[in-house]
Amino acid sequence: MNMELKNKNLSVIGLGKTGVAVANFLSQRGASVTVMDSKPREQLLKFVKQLSADVNTVFQNSEPASDAELIVLSPGVDIHSPFLQNASRAGVEIISEIELASRFNTAPIVAITGTNGKSTCTSLITEIIRQSGKTVHSGGNLGTPFISLLDQGIVDYRVLEVSSFQMEATSGLHPIVSVILNISPDHMDRHKDLRSYVSLKEKIFAHQTQDDFLILNQDDPITRDMGEHIQAERIFFSTQVELDKGIFLRGDKIIARIQNSEREIISLETLSKGLKWQIENILPAVATALLLGVPQESVLRVLKNFEGLEHRLEWVRTLNGIDFVNDSKGTNVGSVCKSLNTFDRPIVLIAGGKDKETDFSPLKNLFKQKVRHLILIGETRSKFKAVLNGSFGYEESDSLEEAVYLAKAKAQYGDVVLLSPACASFDMFKDFEDRGNCFKTIVNNLEG
Repeated sequence: MNMELKNKNLSVIGLGKTGVAVANFLSQRGASVTVMDSKPREQLLKFVKQLSADVNTVFQNSEPASDAELIVLSPGVDIHSPFLQNASRAGVEIISEIELASRFNTAPIVAITGTNGKSTCTSLITEIIRQSGKTVHSGGNLGTPFISLLDQGIVDYRVLEVSSFQMEATSGLHPIVSVILNISPDHMDRHKDLRSYVSLKEKIFAHQTQDDFLILNQDDPITRDMGEHIQAERIFFSTQVELDKGIFLRGDKIIARIQNSEREIISLETLSKGLKWQIENILPAVATALLLGVPQESVLRVLKNFEGLEHRLEWVRTLNGIDFVNDSKGTNVGSVCKSLNTFDRPIVLIAGGKDKETDFSPLKNLFKQKVRHLILIGETRSKFKAVLNGSFGYEESDSLEEAVYLAKAKAQYGDVVLLSPACASFDMFKDFEDRGNCFKTIVNNLEG
């Protein structure tokens, strides 16, 4: 559904990577575009330089132009922001970048969402499709904005990681395969309650038809009940139970029961090192591949060679029989629960950072079961301590470097030292990548 953009007055809110991509896309199609951002110009110079010459800019003010005929939001902009109220009352359409791109997209879409694991699953699906000889673009919340993929030529598939932020102002996205990996509370500082957050995730399958597929996590009590009344065929995956229809584990084998046949896909022991802790992301990727008719050889080639993504249960080093694992992307409680449950060995955990108004109480019992020793960093230390309430031993550290030394001192042969913070990184680091890279540097410089 292409829109007529020529000579239209359009406002883009948020000048980041996505804002630049949207503004340039609209400008190239003849629209009169203004980008607004609440930050001062000098903080955004690198993005200003990437804008087409005829794009207008407004700084230190996010309110859209009074003559705007369409408003496009970057993911970081909350659709309920007060500065959008006047435009909303005036009936101006407010959409997300994902929605804009979907109106111009002509390729079949595979879309992946969930609280944790999206990037690994998206990357796996992309690589498996590519191995089969098909052309594929990957982007969305991971890497390249969806809107930028549209000018990269004709492809067989577009694989998109989609966040809850991106779904807020999205109404027409139609994937042929949609995947919901899991749901646990995240970004409650923006979404206010779990129901609102879940309803945003459900938008991913709202426009699917009887020719489409919805892949869901059987082991997650929220996702297993999703989409009961939709037309698309629901396919489940599980690491815990055998399924009548879907992808599951039988012993150490991945088994697929899809399209009226059962087949063994791969033994877990032959997975690449980068994937050995990523089973929950492998299963839906395999399901997607089989539903799209990808040959099993292509699937196996990727599963045996995939290196895994940085900062997501990334093995860094084994020193004196202790594995050091970087899970800096573990920025919420659900992610840390999954990471802790991945290991059947004692864990020395480094946690803490900037608060996202998260409830840490679900971690208390899991810490008692899984964590040999806890080291707290960052501004959430006092909040963690209040939740633990003396029930669990911990140390505090003012730096990540000191935390790693403390962890090494406490760890015993066979343990895992895990950085999985359950928090954002902005109190001490530029972003989670910066935090993860610091951890890796420190670990790689440790002396035996």
